[in-house]
Amino acid sequence: MKRLLLSALICLFCALPAMAGTDGATSLKESVTAAVKQHPQIKSLLHNRDAVSNNLSAALGRFFPSLDFSADYGLQKYSSNTTRGRGTDGRSRTAADSTVTLTQNVFDGLDRYNSYQGSQARLESAEYRLYDNVETVALDAVRAHIDIVRERKLTTLAGENIRAHQEILDSIAERVTAGAGSKADEMQARGRVARAETTLISYTGNLRAAEAQYFRVTGIHPGPLSPAGYHPDYFPGTMDGVMDKTMVGNPKVKVYKAEVEASMRDKDVSSASFMPNVDLELSSRNTDRLDGSEDWLQDNRAMVAVNWNLFNGTSDYYSTKAAGSRVQEAEADLRNTQDDLARQVATAWAEYEAAVQSVAKHQEALDYSQQSRDMYIMQFNVGQRSLLDVLDSINEVFSNSVLLETAKSNRNYSVYRFLALEGELVRHLDVKSANFDPQTK
Repeated sequence: MKRLLLSALICLFCALPAMAGTDGATSLKESVTAAVKQHPQIKSLLHNRDAVSNNLSAALGRFFPSLDFSADYGLQKYSSNTTRGRGTDGRSRTAADSTVTLTQNVFDGLDRYNSYQGSQARLESAEYRLYDNVETVALDAVRAHIDIVRERKLTTLAGENIRAHQEILDSIAERVTAGAGSKADEMQARGRVARAETTLISYTGNLRAAEAQYFRVTGIHPGPLSPAGYHPDYFPGTMDGVMDKTMVGNPKVKVYKAEVEASMRDKDVSSASFMPNVDLELSSRNTDRLDGSEDWLQDNRAMVAVNWNLFNGTSDYYSTKAAGSRVQEAEADLRNTQDDLARQVATAWAEYEAAVQSVAKHQEALDYSQQSRDMYIMQFNVGQRSLLDVLDSINEVFSNSVLLETAKSNRNYSVYRFLALEGELVRHLDVKSANFDPQTK
């Protein structure tokens, strides 16, 4: 009796989180929100995005004119034919020289334009890399949330399995006490109870591991969690539909498309070195007693300056060739990413179909095993079934229940996996960008 009470208390304790109602339970959206708020990799990518954004602003600044000022003041001892003729050759004097120059580039072989476009493409890449990581963290949170709900349910089932075996043991023990039962049957029943208790211990360990993973992903300790539910309307009903949405919307694809654009702009920047550089320069130079002069001088200019490198040892040629190879590398990375995503979609779809079919079959098997168990117990009570038949039927109900819950968990998770592949998980859960991006209003 003491053992029965202990088993019931353990089962009740483990079942409480799973049996908690919707009041105060953490929803799937709340789990995902907590995860994306605190994840350090997301914070790292936010800083990277900010750095790339500043690089874009720096590239834009090259379109504006530059204003430079230089000045010199001090002692000068100057010797020339003029100073020697005036007899002032060995004299030191104070001298001043200042220049203000305004320079506006009017042609650079589209260097500035392509640099700016390349920086813009890199900013897009950084944005999509951030969103890709957010989707990944969100899916990890979904997995952790669903795993805890499943493990709590399995722990509850393990507790119910102990109670079912304990009831049989109590019945056999009463028969043995009354002299109507076999001691061997009692020992067999006690062995099954011990095995059921071992299963509960194992499942409780799995639950604690799932809770630790949830805390690692979300940064919060799991309380009561709302079931994720099954929502087949969240994604297209065919693998081709999921594939099409993935190839268009997945952030990884967008990252590598932006990288291709950036590498093409880098190649254009390299090609600009073959072109002349043309600047408009406005300058004003003022000197006083400079270079042996007894007077001041002012030199105001408005000039067009042309600079064109005609040969530099083929460095520009090979730099352009290298940039072209980078374009091909980026294009190959894009194709590799698309191939990998296609494989992931096909795998996820196969696992989803298997899970859906398994749920139906496991439910059918559970229904039959429950009916068999009930009939076996009735037949055992009238001597038409052995104890082993009854114990096996109880264990079969438990096994089918575990398989059913596992299949449901896999089926439900597959839906959110499709959303993540499509780049729609965070949006579909209505997790606002402000939860992970401070710049979002």
